[in-house]
Amino acid sequence: MDLDRLFIHNLKKWRKIMGISQKELAEKCDAAHSYIRQIECANRYPSFAFIGKIADALHIEPYQLFYNEAAKPGRSAYTRSVESVQKKLLETVSSDIQAAFDELKKYQ
Repeated sequence: MDLDRLFIHNLKKWRKIMGISQKELAEKCDAAHSYIRQIECANRYPSFAFIGKIADALHIEPYQLFYNEAAKPGRSAYTRSVESVQKKLLETVSSDIQAAFDELKKYQ
């Protein structure tokens, strides 16, 4: 896998793991939604500084956007496990927040 495709694959993967849309990522990076879309479609390539903004917005280290899981057998199972835990945590937090809002609505 070439570096451009690897970056795009990992960007999409981490964005989905974090449960955010292209538009939300763009807002977190202080960029236009179309710019994120163009990056993910391989029509534009971000600067190193912008890659840092993306990593910050996704709460990951920049190298994780270039990490090739396929190159290190055995690591991918661990990564899938971590991603599964992250997803469950995000779902739990989301449902807890929704439950708190529902509870607050009762008192309005």
